[in-house]
Amino acid sequence: MLKRLGVLAGATVATAGLLMATAPAASADPFFRPHSVYPTSDACHAAGKAGYPLWGLIYKCESFQGRNDAWLLSVRI
Repeated sequence: MLKRLGVLAGATVATAGLLMATAPAASADPFFRPHSVYPTSDACHAAGKAGYPLWGLIYKCESFQGRNDAWLLSVRI
């Protein structure tokens, strides 16, 4: 059971990394950097607001390539 959870966790982290790595460069804003991926828009905005001490109120959540199951949180650099 623990081995399956480990494999699932590893696959989730790998998928999130792949989504962030394959973000289209042409639409990248030079003042924002990708930070993390979330399954819903609400979760993305909650994480953006929770990160106020780190990056302030300047963040954006965008659907990854039009998908509704992957939201990319980008923060101001």
